[in-house]
Amino acid sequence: LGQIPGIRPPPPTLVVPVRSPPMRLSRAYRSNVLAVGLSVSLGLLAVVGILSGPAAPRSPERLQGFASLAGRPIRTARLAPGVRQIPVRLVSPRAESSEASPKAPWQNTADTFINIDATPEERIQAVRTLFERRTELQDTLRSAAEAAIQKRDLEGAKNILYPTGTEARRVVDGLDAVQRQVREILPELTKPDTLKELQTRTTDSLPRSFNPDSFNATKVISGLQSEIQELTQEIQAAQSNPEKLRERIEAALDESKNVFRRTPTGLEMPNYTVLASGEGFEIREYDPYTVAATPMTTAAGAYGDALQSVTDSGKAFNTLASYIFGQNQEKTAMAMTAPVEMTLEPGVKEMAFVLPSEFSEKTPTPEMEENITIKRMPSQILAVREFPGFATDKEIESQKAALIGAMASNPDYAIADATSFRVLQWNPPYTLPWLRRNEICTKVLPVGQVVEPVAVATPAVVEPVVVVEAEKEPEEEEED
Repeated sequence: LGQIPGIRPPPPTLVVPVRSPPMRLSRAYRSNVLAVGLSVSLGLLAVVGILSGPAAPRSPERLQGFASLAGRPIRTARLAPGVRQIPVRLVSPRAESSEASPKAPWQNTADTFINIDATPEERIQAVRTLFERRTELQDTLRSAAEAAIQKRDLEGAKNILYPTGTEARRVVDGLDAVQRQVREILPELTKPDTLKELQTRTTDSLPRSFNPDSFNATKVISGLQSEIQELTQEIQAAQSNPEKLRERIEAALDESKNVFRRTPTGLEMPNYTVLASGEGFEIREYDPYTVAATPMTTAAGAYGDALQSVTDSGKAFNTLASYIFGQNQEKTAMAMTAPVEMTLEPGVKEMAFVLPSEFSEKTPTPEMEENITIKRMPSQILAVREFPGFATDKEIESQKAALIGAMASNPDYAIADATSFRVLQWNPPYTLPWLRRNEICTKVLPVGQVVEPVAVATPAVVEPVVVVEAEKEPEEEEED
């Protein structure tokens, strides 16, 4: 091919000059040279196509465009007149990684495979990126295996494989949390007579329409008939409007993905701004919003029992769900929102649903027999700590202590009342437990605005002193 000046070794560049063969060569020799040259050209173009994209470029301009995706232009050289060049860049992943700026851990790219909302194009690009960074992946696996097998440091191996902040780490932490929570709940649920007590409490927690003591067959049949009629009307309307049917199908498919989402989509949520973040907590400023709340406590002295907590939550949830789905004086149905809130204060334990913003001012009136209170939540600053799994009583107490400990060293904000907390539950019931997003939060104020409680000394008990006045001698009356 001849020697061409001006070509540097890194990155490797191949320039193929194509000339007319000398006339003295035989026709067979010319045919062999042409065949070999064509095969080499097609092979090189195939390599470029595999490394750069799904389709092989057909011109030097397109090849230059593909090479620019890798961040470096193709080097070219001056050739003699009449010589055509085919520049091909051979990409070396190891050379690229050494020249590039520091990259994020490869686990961030691997998170694409567990992201339910990732597109096929993003997943294909993730495969290419991991292939290019395969050396880093092998080193990570080798280090994790060494930590787990030789040093017997399972926590260290987990930190190497799943760095903090990645979605894979959240999944692993969620699985650990669910295992711990189940171990805490099982001993209590396996006590004698637990099933009998569960049956009694479940019956008491059902809505009135499902309670055997107040069962009304006519009312139930009438309700089923109206639901069937509404469903029939919706099907007929969808058949006449294919676009609406397509939208409903897409909405149903998107909602089904909430099984794998940490934060659901398609639900209205209160607006907030993250003011600061620290190790295991966030400081958020919430805009005002409206909630419908109902008490959760039932029998006195039952608080702290896991079974009691479950039945109380179910009863409160059913009461609020009936209200927002139309069981109110105006018979107004409202959309479901997130999160579901639980207020935990001394002597107070209640559940609340956030109402849609369109009903913040003009709120449907609850039925008289339902113990539902409409509350307007003011703008406030909250310290929030997230945790996965189930919001059991023991888990809530553990997260309370962790949030108080994290805020103790915060120089900007302090907890306003260490006895008042709220639990936020963001997911529908069908979300996988280890992917669930729960949060414990409490009101905070800027340092300097928090008034420390002043200890009031108990007054000493003083014996009452009885003072007996002596009788006064009668005074003489003055003369007029």
